[in-house]
Amino acid sequence: MLAAGVPAGWAETLTLDAAVSRALNHNPEIAAARFAVEEARGRLLQSGRLTNPELESELKPNVRGREFSFGVGFMQRFPLTGRLRLEKLVSRAEVSAAEAEVRAAEWRLVMSVRQTGVKLLSLEQSRALKARQIANSTELAKSAAELAKRAEGSEAEAAQFELEAQQLSLDVLQIDSDKASLTGELRPLLGVAGDGELELTGTLPEVALPKSAVVDVAQRADYQAAQAHVEAARQGVDLAKANKWADASAGIAAEVDRSEDAPDGLGTDGFIGFKFSIPLPWWNKNEGKIKEAEATVQRTQKEAEVVALKVRTEASAALSEMKAAARILSQTTDTLLPKAKEIEEKLNGFYKQAQPGAQLSDVLRAREKRLALEQARLDALRSYHLARIRYAAATGR
Repeated sequence: MLAAGVPAGWAETLTLDAAVSRALNHNPEIAAARFAVEEARGRLLQSGRLTNPELESELKPNVRGREFSFGVGFMQRFPLTGRLRLEKLVSRAEVSAAEAEVRAAEWRLVMSVRQTGVKLLSLEQSRALKARQIANSTELAKSAAELAKRAEGSEAEAAQFELEAQQLSLDVLQIDSDKASLTGELRPLLGVAGDGELELTGTLPEVALPKSAVVDVAQRADYQAAQAHVEAARQGVDLAKANKWADASAGIAAEVDRSEDAPDGLGTDGFIGFKFSIPLPWWNKNEGKIKEAEATVQRTQKEAEVVALKVRTEASAALSEMKAAARILSQTTDTLLPKAKEIEEKLNGFYKQAQPGAQLSDVLRAREKRLALEQARLDALRSYHLARIRYAAATGR
């Protein structure tokens, strides 16, 4: 089923930020999760209410005469404890938990969209790199062919450059296949039909390590949800204790009695009275529910501690990955790539000028090393941004 507002055959080019916005507005799982909040609000609206009053009536005719009695009563049940107030508190905490769960689902969705988007943008940059290498190989093939015509080179060298260009074309096809796979993963996240065309634009920005490594666990939506569940469980203990006492009932009753009173005949008597009952917690003191509620508090507290530990561990690991990737990028960009380009340009120039000692194998080897360094730089940039997304998610940013 398509998300609302996303027609079949949908096609659009999006930036990564626009893709995130579309996902939050059209993802069907998020739309379904938001109804959980409405369900919790419905329970809040229903909680804390008195039971409906009861109207009682009784008719007792004398089967052997004209005597009978008829009574009417009005009864209302009410709690002896603060059960209604506690029900409201529990329901209110459940609403907070449901809202936090939706925020956590949105946070996970944003992280998935951004991670997939980073991979797609990285593949696009790799594809552009391959395209430049194909153009370079084609140019070298032409140069080698010209040298062969002048008897300054061999046709085998030109054929080798052409073969390399064809091999790079296969790499481009593999990149296109990987992009198609990632786009297929991204479509359902955005709520886009399977036949919709989707394209991400933009490039991966350069590294920028965070100035502060302080992790505020309270900013994480899943931790907020865990804390809300703890609060609901605590209120649930008080509610279970309050439910030890069942509702009392009070009311008013009226009765009319027609009876034979010799020698005067039938007489009518009327009565008005009050009724009141209090249940006694002799056999059922709700011990099981109380124990269950107390165990729920302990479980939710442990779950909140697990989330906090997981957050700090994820943030630390992601920050370490970011720093490692930044070091690789710095060394590759500032030192290795300039040197590799310089060597390649010199060897390429020597080869084109047919200088003695200039070998095709040297040119190919130099370009292969530069290509490997270019790809290593892109891989490090991709690793950095994937770690950055995890770090931002771990710190609730």
